[in-house]
Amino acid sequence: MSNDKPGSRYRSRRRRHLGVRNDTNQNKDRWILSYADFITLLFAFFVALYSISLKNQGDSKLLTETLEGVLEAVQLSVKPINIGQVTTGEAEDDVFQELTPDRDSNPIPSPKQNPKTVLKKELKVVQELNQMILTHMGEYQQNGLISINESELWIEIELKAGLLFSSGEFELTNEAVAVLISISQVLNRYSYPVVVEGHTDDLPVNNFYTSNWQLSSARASSVVDELINGGVNPKLIAVMGLSSEKPKVRNNSDFSRARNRRVTLKIGKIEAENLYDYLFE
Repeated sequence: MSNDKPGSRYRSRRRRHLGVRNDTNQNKDRWILSYADFITLLFAFFVALYSISLKNQGDSKLLTETLEGVLEAVQLSVKPINIGQVTTGEAEDDVFQELTPDRDSNPIPSPKQNPKTVLKKELKVVQELNQMILTHMGEYQQNGLISINESELWIEIELKAGLLFSSGEFELTNEAVAVLISISQVLNRYSYPVVVEGHTDDLPVNNFYTSNWQLSSARASSVVDELINGGVNPKLIAVMGLSSEKPKVRNNSDFSRARNRRVTLKIGKIEAENLYDYLFE
């Protein structure tokens, strides 16, 4: 017969039962740690995305500070990542410093950046062309065979076909060659683009050309060839044959048609490396 009392056996079983139940309750609470780790890593992921967006905006300093905060937070730390402290005023100062040009540097200003320089050069080339025409071509100017005008974008030298060509021809006269040599001596000292436009009247051609388009293009090409022979950069010059589509006056008389037969040199007011970039870039 056992010496243990019934009460003592009941208490022993109760203690074992409570011990098992307490261990079970402790195991149920362990999910909180995994959940906390997951939330921390998820938050770090979104902060990393925010940092990438800052990189796209070009703020490398702010990106570095934010990533340092993320790496510190991933270590299961309960310390929150304070975004407000990361976006300090120092990053804005760096941006303004990048946008502000260095005062110590002395870059060569482009014509578009320095209107005064452009205006000075414009006046200089116009003065040289006017002086050249007045000195060497005063008679042609008085007879209306050559003129120079200025618009907002171009300096225009207009040469009448009567000075440049025989009737219906595209080959230059001796007087035309002398005039174009003088003009090229001025132009080849600069890098201004030149567009040479050929114009005719509205009468149909009666020689081996099939249209005024061909005649106007051939005449403009003859002028371009002579300018290039005089030293003008070929990359800065182009030909346009406009036929009778851009008359100065109505083609209602022989006098008006003579005014419409012409070649115009349009000189750009901004220096360039080549004509294509000047016109299309």
